[in-house]
Amino acid sequence: MRRLTFIFVLGLTACGHTASEQDQAQARLQYDMGVTSLKRGDTRAALRDLMTAAEKDPELPQVHNALGLVLHSLGRADDALAHYERAIALKPDFSEAQNNMGTLLTDMGRYDEAVAAHQKAMGDILYGTPWLAEGNMAWALYKRGDVAGARKHLRNALATNPKFCRGYEWLAHIDLEQGAADDTVQSCMRFERYCAADPEIADQIQPELLREMRYYLAMGHLKRGDHDAARDAFTQCADETDGYGARCRTSLATLN
Repeated sequence: MRRLTFIFVLGLTACGHTASEQDQAQARLQYDMGVTSLKRGDTRAALRDLMTAAEKDPELPQVHNALGLVLHSLGRADDALAHYERAIALKPDFSEAQNNMGTLLTDMGRYDEAVAAHQKAMGDILYGTPWLAEGNMAWALYKRGDVAGARKHLRNALATNPKFCRGYEWLAHIDLEQGAADDTVQSCMRFERYCAADPEIADQIQPELLREMRYYLAMGHLKRGDHDAARDAFTQCADETDGYGARCRTSLATLN
């Protein structure tokens, strides 16, 4: 069913469908409704509204970009990719769609293509969040095996925007993997300063990310030989029975 629905949306464009002014206005209204639902976390409602928008005006690139986001979140990678490609075909300088497509390609294991997509977004001098594209590219580089390149670009992205919270997570993960305990602790402390301690950002941070960062902090302290600091950090994140909470609980038990 999902394949037939998707082919229908593309088919409207392929057949040269030209939306009337009324259809264009309705498409933008449905798009706005879909984005509102997406921000609210209601992906099913967002999908319904955005598919309606695409039927009304199949040549609105923002709709295809938003559909890519929704379908990616629902695990429909191939369909999401097709919508990103359609968005870029309609608007070749659509750097947001390039960046989103790069993130999807990383999740699909297509790292070379992901890096290329992020580089295109970064090369757009009018793109408002080049640090985001650079950070996402860094993660693709890491997944491809380029650890040095990943660390370099993550540091660049964080220097440009110190409130790029996901960048600290990725950098701490890589630094811990590389045995760079001091760098791991520094990344976690900067996350605490610029993200967790910022009232405007703190409410948007998922609890699991907080536990993950405190786990990395504790492991960094542990590798530096500071068992007291490690114990304190493990205690802060050992409040769940799964995920990083479970890791913190298990690690804390070995120190007590």
